[in-house]
Amino acid sequence: MFEGLSKYLSIVLDYSVVMEYSSGVCFDELTNLIEDKGINVYVNDSFKLLHYCVIQQQDPKDKAVQQSMRSLMQSLLSTNSLHVVNTCNTSHFIEQVKDLPESCILTTRKSIFTKRLYEKAPEFTGDVVVLSPTGMKVFSSIAEMIRDYPYPEISRLAKNTAYIDSDGRASIDDVVLSTEGDKFTLVKRLSGGAEGMVFTTDNSKYVAKIYHKGVITPLRWAKLKKLTALGITSPGFCVPQHLLYFRGVPVGYTMFVGKGTTLSNVFDGPDAIIEQFPDWTRLDVCETLLTLIGKYLYLHMHDVIVGDIQLKNALIYTSKDQYLIDMDSVQIGNLPCPVGTEEFTDPNLWGKDFTGFIRNLEDEDYSIAMLVFSILFCGLHPYATRNGAETLREEILSHNFPYSLDNKDTEHIPLGGYDHIWEYLPENLRTMLYKTFHDGKRYEAVIWRAAVQEYMHDLENFVYDDPEAYKLFPCENYKQATVNVEEVRAQLAGRLEAKKQEEAKLAEPKPAFQKKVFNNVPTGRYISPSVGGNSLRPSRFDDDEMIPANGASNPAPAPKKKFLGLF
Repeated sequence: MFEGLSKYLSIVLDYSVVMEYSSGVCFDELTNLIEDKGINVYVNDSFKLLHYCVIQQQDPKDKAVQQSMRSLMQSLLSTNSLHVVNTCNTSHFIEQVKDLPESCILTTRKSIFTKRLYEKAPEFTGDVVVLSPTGMKVFSSIAEMIRDYPYPEISRLAKNTAYIDSDGRASIDDVVLSTEGDKFTLVKRLSGGAEGMVFTTDNSKYVAKIYHKGVITPLRWAKLKKLTALGITSPGFCVPQHLLYFRGVPVGYTMFVGKGTTLSNVFDGPDAIIEQFPDWTRLDVCETLLTLIGKYLYLHMHDVIVGDIQLKNALIYTSKDQYLIDMDSVQIGNLPCPVGTEEFTDPNLWGKDFTGFIRNLEDEDYSIAMLVFSILFCGLHPYATRNGAETLREEILSHNFPYSLDNKDTEHIPLGGYDHIWEYLPENLRTMLYKTFHDGKRYEAVIWRAAVQEYMHDLENFVYDDPEAYKLFPCENYKQATVNVEEVRAQLAGRLEAKKQEEAKLAEPKPAFQKKVFNNVPTGRYISPSVGGNSLRPSRFDDDEMIPANGASNPAPAPKKKFLGLF
């Protein structure tokens, strides 16, 4: 499959190649080709960060991804063929590698990286090789790929307003069937809403969402089919697992049940978050955010754009355990997301019919930025302003962001300690938030993840001297968890020293092996009662031999020796 790549001296490798092709023998073919031909491989920081996102989801279907990644890295590092460009920005990355001689970009059709190339259209002097199930497509430039290989137009199903309905509605004690013929009995109603009801089933792993009459459209059902085909079984995603039928007509789907409460119930100001998680510090908030962004990036890697990102569409159980819900409304492929929450949606999309266009990753970037601010500020909206306009909509349209980079202008920041949250954020995050909500700049979702990860690293290693930097609400008198910086640093130093000593001990040369000699080997037929049968019978049986005593013709028996055990 990859023979055509042998002519290149360098390959700019997209992580999606590892993600999508690791389960087949062709990936080994690619690794061997790169090693045999001495091809240099160039990646950026996103390559590593996306792999971390995959590992964190712990989805069984990705087991081959980790194995292939390990094999590839071992091969590249052993031959000094791996080159990392320290940026997550797609345009900056291409700028650094665009003039590599006899090079190509190796990517896949539905990857995040490819979609960014379509959005930004940067210049690259080499070829673009796009892998697909039918083989490789080679283009002489990014511009040629965009022109000759466009993405499909929006599905015609988006405008089909007919409904797939039956006269009967499945309810408690009814049996619904999956596409594969599995039976699920609806046991107990868990919740209900405008679209349908959620029931527990006789299979404890799954709950069932059963739609009301007049909800299932051809677009919704086609989307559910694609979502189940993704095979995502990580528990952090309440994504459709089985399509359900009642009396032969589609009625809903099964999904894993999420735990906890919605983010909107937790991230709703000081009282709510401290009541729910009284032991939390800034580190827990940061970990929550990092986990969430990783989940959205994981969906992006599967050609899914969530569309309706908001605090009500995720459950939180701990800072490490969140669950994305309402997954049946997402955009997958050319099947659009028909809904959106104005406060979390890019203002450039306001007023548009969401069923009439396909969103791109740049549209999602704004929603991710909104998520970053809302979590870091414990539920506050970035355009919430003291003594400002009458409506939040006006503030958003005027980019009336009340925070400044020099931390001097705090007049319009809401009361309650939010000015100190801003003050204690790292400079890089403050700059990104300011340029987003004041200047209208957009950052890729993976860049947000990198910035949050850097912040979390600093919190984990207690690099800040001021203990206020670790509080949920710095410099406020709320009854909240605090950190003794010196004490924790001493503990960390002790752990580090113990680890160094352990590593040094492991690195010490081991003494040469010496065969152990036992001087008390038994001479009789005695077998220890702790040993069954003849499994460890001694090899010497000389106690029955008669040894002449003082040259006598009648031999005397040899004296019995005391048995001291097998060893």
